[in-house]
Amino acid sequence: MLTSEAFILRKSEYSEADYIVSAFTRDFGKIRGLAKNAKKSRKRFGGRLEPFVHLRIRFSQKPGGMKFIEDAEMIRVFSNMMEDIELFAWGNFVLENVDITLPEEEPNNNIFELLIHTLSSLSKDKHLPSKILNFQLSLLSYSGYKPNFDNCAGCGKPVDEGVFSIAKGGVLCSECRGDKPNGFLLSKNSLSSIGSNEMNAERAFDFIRMLYRFTEYHTGKEIKSSKFIEEMMR
Repeated sequence: MLTSEAFILRKSEYSEADYIVSAFTRDFGKIRGLAKNAKKSRKRFGGRLEPFVHLRIRFSQKPGGMKFIEDAEMIRVFSNMMEDIELFAWGNFVLENVDITLPEEEPNNNIFELLIHTLSSLSKDKHLPSKILNFQLSLLSYSGYKPNFDNCAGCGKPVDEGVFSIAKGGVLCSECRGDKPNGFLLSKNSLSSIGSNEMNAERAFDFIRMLYRFTEYHTGKEIKSSKFIEEMMR
């Protein structure tokens, strides 16, 4: 039997009483397993297999790699994430970003700690856009997708300003950009203020949008919660 701290990233109904669960564990990375009778067992699960709950789970692994979630113990509940529609939307956005950037069964303690910190920070409900932006930047760095804001993604020269290319994974200088109309304009001032509380909400939303599209492009996976986020940004 294996034990680890965990967060539930996704779950789906498997039968009348069971769930298929995708969990991000501190010690084993992202795992997928069957939680048998999870809908009915108050003693083993008690409705704890929910988002925004810091858990300790026990699971077994059968021959062939199939995992069975045996029970879950609550460590902390970020309850206000469930009580505020805006926090709920941003929280889902955070969990989905973690889900699509993490490979299966590769532990990443930096991302686990980042998730705890981000949910704690969001629950304080101040400077939400800057907190989300800092989360995105840290997650991309810890997961190996870090965008390059310091050097031109074309020629490698240091840049003070330019256009961010999602496909190239970084900023393009004026020479490498050429006359291409597409891209996100970045100045020296905006580069230095990325993720700070001094950045206004509208500009932070622009960066959030840029980075979630960057994440989708480089992982090849859609962030479905971004649709609701876009509605909130209007």
